[in-house]
Amino acid sequence: MPISKKDRIQREHKKADKAGTRAPVKANGLPVKAPKPTSICQNCRREMVNTNKVQLEAHALTHDQKMWPKEKCWPEVYPSDGAAN
Repeated sequence: MPISKKDRIQREHKKADKAGTRAPVKANGLPVKAPKPTSICQNCRREMVNTNKVQLEAHALTHDQKMWPKEKCWPEVYPSDGAAN
């Protein structure tokens, strides 16, 4: 009797696990996406996606601009130009 489809898939998964080439998948079979890169605001400690520059700038405007400009809120996203603060 030939091997069942379920057994064949399980063998392939075990083989890929041993080789380290199996990609993580959800229960429905879709691949798991990598998490988006995030940054933490240095003033209010809110975590936000750092690829959305418009959202980061809008959030920085909610703080006092004299004390907390966007360069101070998000130092890894907006590095300062060496200005003394």
